[in-house]
Amino acid sequence: MGASWTHLWREEFRVHKLHLLPSEPELLLQPRWDIPPLLWLLYRCFMLVYTVSWLIYTALLFNTPKFLIFLSHISYCLMVIYYLVALNNLTWAFLAVRCSSHRMKRGASTECDTLLSPPVALTAALSLQWFLHSVVGCCSLTVSFLYWTIIHPSDQHSLTAFNINIHVINSIQTAVDLLLSSTPVHLPHFFYAVLAGVLYVIFAVVYWLLGCTNLFGQPYIYSILDFSGRPLVATLCILGVCLLCLPSCHFVLWNMQLLREWMVSREKARRMALNREVWWWVKVSGGATFDFVPSLDPADSVFETRGQP
Repeated sequence: MGASWTHLWREEFRVHKLHLLPSEPELLLQPRWDIPPLLWLLYRCFMLVYTVSWLIYTALLFNTPKFLIFLSHISYCLMVIYYLVALNNLTWAFLAVRCSSHRMKRGASTECDTLLSPPVALTAALSLQWFLHSVVGCCSLTVSFLYWTIIHPSDQHSLTAFNINIHVINSIQTAVDLLLSSTPVHLPHFFYAVLAGVLYVIFAVVYWLLGCTNLFGQPYIYSILDFSGRPLVATLCILGVCLLCLPSCHFVLWNMQLLREWMVSREKARRMALNREVWWWVKVSGGATFDFVPSLDPADSVFETRGQP
């Protein structure tokens, strides 16, 4: 296991691992386990409804646009957008596969691979989904860690359902989504989370320079970002979050992905793992479309080689 982990670690440090253009689009769409397509679609719907409901509750609870200055609320907004994009992409892919299957049943076309080539717009949307997955995952873990180690001990916020959801359940959602889905995590993608962190720092600095205040009329968003009163502490916190916390959280997500793949490889769990050819070509397409289900090379995509032996 150690040798395998070391090999995977070394493989991550390649230039092509940085880009967000998926060579196997289905990995961003399908579950890692043999979950029925309808149930997987309902899961995506439920998570979107759940996060949207809590976001609306948060807006009503604070009753001011200023609630969006906090990193925890911004990251939750990004989580809502992630679930929205993921659901949209999954629905789009399901409809494309079903329509293609229907045309083939009627004998309208036999060009399977052409029919199932994902359109440019869907490919771009999948890249956005992957980007949001990386950013939201890192930010959720970072928000939970910073809140319970720095913010909560100093401010002594009450343990309400709102605080638990926004600072605990958010990380649980990230973990569940990663363990259930087939979404790959690459170490170089920590760059996108750091970029998001830098953008938030720029926002915090501009917010301070403009003389804006937080909910209590204080000239900063968080007390640790008091650039006028404690500039050294603010600078150290920014460097710590961007250079240590965010990359570390991404490293945790990468290892969670390895844990997921290790679980799938176990003898007792293999029968619960997803057979992507059957899942897409039989279950999603409506079944009984093909007389046989071809076996693909692990590097191939079902969208590019459907119908080929």
